[in-house]
Amino acid sequence: MQVDGYSLEGQKNMLTRFADREEMIIVDTYEDAGKSGKSIEGRPAFQKMLRDIEDGLDIDYILVYKLSRFGRNAADILNSLELVQSYGVNLICIEEGIDSSQTSGKLLISVLSAVAEIERENIIEQTMNGRREKARQGGWNGGFAPYGYTLEDNKLMIEETEAVAIRKIFELYTSSEIGLGGIANQLNLQGIRKIPRQNGTLEDWTGHFIKLILDNPVYCGKIAYGRRTKEKVKGTKNDYQMKRNDDYILTEGQHKGIVSEEVWEKAHAKRLRTGVKQPSKIGRDRVHLLSGLLKCPVCGSPMYTNKHAWTNKDGTYKEIYYYVCSRNRMVRGKHCEYKAMLKKTDIEPMVIEAIREIVRNEEYAQAIKNGLAFRLTRKQWIKNWRAIRQS
Repeated sequence: MQVDGYSLEGQKNMLTRFADREEMIIVDTYEDAGKSGKSIEGRPAFQKMLRDIEDGLDIDYILVYKLSRFGRNAADILNSLELVQSYGVNLICIEEGIDSSQTSGKLLISVLSAVAEIERENIIEQTMNGRREKARQGGWNGGFAPYGYTLEDNKLMIEETEAVAIRKIFELYTSSEIGLGGIANQLNLQGIRKIPRQNGTLEDWTGHFIKLILDNPVYCGKIAYGRRTKEKVKGTKNDYQMKRNDDYILTEGQHKGIVSEEVWEKAHAKRLRTGVKQPSKIGRDRVHLLSGLLKCPVCGSPMYTNKHAWTNKDGTYKEIYYYVCSRNRMVRGKHCEYKAMLKKTDIEPMVIEAIREIVRNEEYAQAIKNGLAFRLTRKQWIKNWRAIRQS
């Protein structure tokens, strides 16, 4: 059962009265309060009900207030109904008077499930249209207020204790050659702490957070809506991915800017010059064999490569890659003190030679074949490998 137009308690009362009238015994109640009926994937209670039925829960019917409480995705409704009916369980929707055990019941469910899905899509479209119109009028569309602002009656108001840092960030970025990480480090060193809030509990500034601030036009008094959109992943039913959208709404907001539009445009122009994302190196010749596979001996985190490059006096360009702990230079989260830099041209040949030595061992080759029949933990593999090496 879900909350949607009719209170959860009201739905329970209706179902209880129906069960009493029909002399039914209620075995269990499953609630997905506030969850969308878009698909069963986001409904843990619904999934538990299906698992319980598969595990032999002794029931004859599933009672729901309306068919939309069972689902709003036609495919999910029919697939779930087919599953429960294979275990001798039928569905009763008391509002529509549907009983899937009756001849006409499944036909009605097929028709109404398609209607429910269309209704859901219409609700989404109406909601999105309302949000777009609110953005065009310069209103805030909900959610947490950006850093530097607070919400009062759903309107953005400048929070001066946070706005001081916002102005400092734009000043440093537009008047110097300091990068995003450099600005974060400078703020941290100067003791200008980031005030923790519900949507960001860290007190340290990071280059990523600086980038989000510089790229957000809300700080010059504008409202941007639709900069990112959800796009369905091809070949999937309910999987979506976020995609950048260049055609978005940008309008004058109903709030005051923390920096002037001139300052923001100056920062934005610099971001366009220097902040262009580099093309992916996947599939290119330069490959780091052990990236993510090599583990830090102190914290166990993956090790990745850092590039050291320079140009000699004769104009020749040189670059050397080193494997370093991924947590060694982290500002956010757990920090590791392991500072060793493992030269790529030294460590990779050593690992390759070690692998060659291992695969030549017939006992280890047989152990691998045997291990394919069951799952071994990393510790078990290491233990087996050491035993073979010692023998």
